[in-house]
Amino acid sequence: MKHWAVRLSVLFIIILVARQPDVELDHQGKTISYKGLVQPTDYAGVTNTTCTADRLTEVTHPYIENTLPAIEKAFELGADTVHLNIHATSDKQLAVFHDWTLDCRTNGEGITSEQSMTFLKTLDAGYGYRVGKEEGVYPLRGQGIGLIPSLDEVLTRFPEKSFLLNMKTAGPDAIEVLATYLNDMDPAQRSRLSFIGMQSISEAIAEKFPDQMTYSKEVGKRCLVKYIFIGWSRYYPASCANTTLVLPEQFGRFLWGWPEQFAARAQQNGSEVYLYQKSQPYSKSSDLRAQGIGLFTGDMMGLAEHTTNTN
Repeated sequence: MKHWAVRLSVLFIIILVARQPDVELDHQGKTISYKGLVQPTDYAGVTNTTCTADRLTEVTHPYIENTLPAIEKAFELGADTVHLNIHATSDKQLAVFHDWTLDCRTNGEGITSEQSMTFLKTLDAGYGYRVGKEEGVYPLRGQGIGLIPSLDEVLTRFPEKSFLLNMKTAGPDAIEVLATYLNDMDPAQRSRLSFIGMQSISEAIAEKFPDQMTYSKEVGKRCLVKYIFIGWSRYYPASCANTTLVLPEQFGRFLWGWPEQFAARAQQNGSEVYLYQKSQPYSKSSDLRAQGIGLFTGDMMGLAEHTTNTN
């Protein structure tokens, strides 16, 4: 008898949960443009130490990633937010650049964080980009001289725009440079920045600036594991709140209410959800922005072209 009572109680709870009204979307999904604008690249077999500048499959535009012209063009094409990589420099500034070393993309050598911002400004940011494996095919060489910007330059040039920053320099000294920079900003300006990347960076930022939106793979795992098991109950885990959730597309089928109800509950709890598509051409079938799921894309050009052709 007790077993039947328990089963009936569980069934009653499930029915009550199922009858709860759906949450309405607050807004449609937004668009993040990866590194401003990037060139089509072969990412097969890429690791954290792979040089991707010499793996271009073609050059479809004149822009170099992580530079002011690329950022400007991304916003012009409709990006809501631009993703950028940053490094602490030897003179305690923040440089906008991807690689841990200079050797792959530029005509310089050495560890990026051991250089001054003044020196980085002398380099050619397009020097190492190569199409295919043919020697001598460097279409952007000579076009990126002086184009590595500081974060200060970016925020001054785009005073009302939002940025998702990936701090590539690890260690307490780099964290201190970043914390000092954020501390010197007024809260309104700081609110247009969010962070993605290493767990140590995310934890340090969250500790010093609790209202700052951060995300790391570890945060994502904690959030999604809980949600997969209890999302049916419409409970939304605290680990999924007030963050930027960046998900591979294949994860969606495991999430209760995907896509619209998952997005609505995330928005209700101060979070934004994005599909991670940095290495794929734009695809309409993967564009769920109307259902509240944003797009983190490496093909802003393709997205803009599709939008133009359908309007």
